[in-house]
Amino acid sequence: MKRKHLHFFLINVLFFVWGCSANAQDSLYSRSVIQTLTGNNYHGRGYVKKGDSKAAQYIESEFKKIGLAAIANNYCQNFSFGVNTFPGAMQVSVNGKTLRPGIDYIIYPSSSSSSKSFILREIDSAKTLENLQIESPECLVISNKAFNAIREDAINALELRRQGAIVIVEDNKLTWSVGRSRLNIPVVIILRKSLPEHLQSISFKVKSIFQTSYKTQNVIGYIKGRSMPDSFIVFSAHYDHLGLMGKKTIFPGANDNASGVAMLLNLATHFNDPTHRPECSMLFIAFAGEEAGLVGSHYYTEHPLFPLSQIKFLINLDLLGTGDEGMTVVNATEYKSHFQLLKSINDEKKYLPMIGERGKAKNSDHYYFSEKGVPSFFLYTLGGIKAYHDIDDKGSSLPLTRFKEVFQLICDFTERL
Repeated sequence: MKRKHLHFFLINVLFFVWGCSANAQDSLYSRSVIQTLTGNNYHGRGYVKKGDSKAAQYIESEFKKIGLAAIANNYCQNFSFGVNTFPGAMQVSVNGKTLRPGIDYIIYPSSSSSSKSFILREIDSAKTLENLQIESPECLVISNKAFNAIREDAINALELRRQGAIVIVEDNKLTWSVGRSRLNIPVVIILRKSLPEHLQSISFKVKSIFQTSYKTQNVIGYIKGRSMPDSFIVFSAHYDHLGLMGKKTIFPGANDNASGVAMLLNLATHFNDPTHRPECSMLFIAFAGEEAGLVGSHYYTEHPLFPLSQIKFLINLDLLGTGDEGMTVVNATEYKSHFQLLKSINDEKKYLPMIGERGKAKNSDHYYFSEKGVPSFFLYTLGGIKAYHDIDDKGSSLPLTRFKEVFQLICDFTERL
């Protein structure tokens, strides 16, 4: 091989190795972010042991490392809200057998504390509770479907007497959430397969504390645009999850939504590179309180750091850890030209097997922005693991199947907005 050709060959090899290393480093960084946020010392990023605040501190430190600027010299936007928490005892026994939290049962998010035993009594959807004679101490056993149909009747009938309890029987899977209020009675959701054939009694040792003004924060950083600093593209991802149910049961929240935070940080790194520095400004928001009802994003839209009219487009990142079956775009039918642009890029580059369109939905942090007239997409991936709002949504089992492809698609789309 001639010296000149050898020289070019070695350069090409070096660029190839460098490119592979850079991609590997991106993948390693994403994994590192997810493993950090799902670690036991972050307590599921919820409202027990300040797990959410520990996650916020980590994200703020990453913003600083990346080089994002703070608005008004402060990366955090503080606010508070009411939330029901379970920081202490968590034990439920049926017929004297102790059930496993997160596996056999979950406590209803608005449940009260209890250290009592109850006689179990099954009811069905055909009955109303208006004239039901409730004997103390009694626990009503009802299917999830029937409970949803007569939920208020069931709770009110027992709460008025401030006695009794409710067991909701779930046929499929346990899916936990966050309670914004607190009942006067204990309520538990138990998998049908975890219940004995003949029901006799149930015992509770559950501690719940309703925090009327829990303090938390959104974490915000930005990149100043080169030629249009007053026009913004916003990337958002919620960092909170469900936290602890008792002292030991953790809901890690890898796909929901450590994956979105990892994407947010990768995008911040990419666009803060001088070779990719945008013409308009970019805002990166890690929202708190999404699992409690989009609390952080709602607060931001009511207290924006600059006029919402200056937002050119918002891309909300949530549930991005898979992608085997493609991706869905919420608000696609509301912003058809933007959706066609995204889809045309994917058709050309073949990043994902499919991009589905969906209309308006109040299912993540884009919602209150679009309600205020801000053009917004919510992107989430499809396929792969089925873990969702349960103890199995772990970093170790999250495949990140099309994570790099989604990243590149978002970059391409953003550069053509």
